[in-house]
Amino acid sequence: MLYKKRGYSVIEVILAGSILALAVAGIVGAMLIAQRNNQASIAQSQALAMAQEGIIALKSIRDRGYIALINTTDNIKNPSGSEFGLSFSDGVWNLILSPTASQDKLDNPARTRRVTIENDIIPDAKKVTVKVVYQINPEGDTASLELSETLINMSKKPAGVTAESTNYRLIDDKFGEHNSSFKDITP
Repeated sequence: MLYKKRGYSVIEVILAGSILALAVAGIVGAMLIAQRNNQASIAQSQALAMAQEGIIALKSIRDRGYIALINTTDNIKNPSGSEFGLSFSDGVWNLILSPTASQDKLDNPARTRRVTIENDIIPDAKKVTVKVVYQINPEGDTASLELSETLINMSKKPAGVTAESTNYRLIDDKFGEHNSSFKDITP
């Protein structure tokens, strides 16, 4: 006896639908994870740019006057002992002593930048650290990153070899020639 197959059975339809639903759920899940990672990556890039700007701001403050780089732990000049904020007004960067929660946040209320300054092991140098705390997702989770750099007092004359040293040789633009106004001590 031959009989014709008239269609799909209920089990075949349920099985095919389940496989299709799993495939769609996997694709949507992967897209959501990619979007979340992309948002976190953008937030991290913006925080890094904000930290780099902070280092540049501190160099600007140093160049105007090295004495303005106050140690975070200096109880006389910084009685609160807290981290500093940064502000840009009238074309110059300034440290904010004891910044409020709303200062130095730029456009994102969940992103803040704070600065610590301490003496370095090198004389006439300060170790500056810029810490940025930023939001990585809409749920409010945060992350932080820090950049540190040693800033040297550029107003002081460096120790060591200088133009006045007897063992200094000033090279002119032409390779191999030297400025004869300086003492040449080559043997």
